[in-house]
Amino acid sequence: MNEKYQFIKPGSIVADIGAAPGGWLEVSAEVVGNRGRVIGIDLLPIDPLTKKNVILLQLDITSPESLERLDESINKGKFDCVLADLSPKLSGIWDMDHYKQIELCHRVLDLLPSILATGGSTVMKAFQGEHTSSLIPRLKTSFQRFEISKPDASRKESSEVYLVAMGFNGQVSPRQSEDTREEHRFEEHSGSDESDSL
Repeated sequence: MNEKYQFIKPGSIVADIGAAPGGWLEVSAEVVGNRGRVIGIDLLPIDPLTKKNVILLQLDITSPESLERLDESINKGKFDCVLADLSPKLSGIWDMDHYKQIELCHRVLDLLPSILATGGSTVMKAFQGEHTSSLIPRLKTSFQRFEISKPDASRKESSEVYLVAMGFNGQVSPRQSEDTREEHRFEEHSGSDESDSL
């Protein structure tokens, strides 16, 4: 995907949210080189990489201190690219798993004005389904270019796609009221689960 879209470039500063077990970290570190930096963020521990341009943060990206820790990791700057390769703890109930995964993407999107540089890019893994339609319009209005990609390495039967958005305009449109109502409906039926945090 990066060969096609070049959302990560030499010298880029990259946030990899949901970085465990570390596949994107390896790729990103090679591309950005010594002049760039990659910050890997996950609730789960990640095996340390030997590369000096990688910093690992074990944290919940939705927690109050997360933005402060991200600021410190790049000296109060902003990222050139935000990767979000996220999945909730899967229940096996497709409708619920799909909704929760898209909800994680929405939460990352809400953070972008604070952490992504104008002109920057994001790549989000998404489970295809009815709730994906609530996410795509927000990406389209926030970025100059938007495409849906399914890499050759992804299994054909998999519901996973990658949402590639480039040319961030610095703003993210608010969520629609029906999205909020749907969120409350799922919370009432499933209860909160800390394992679904970022």
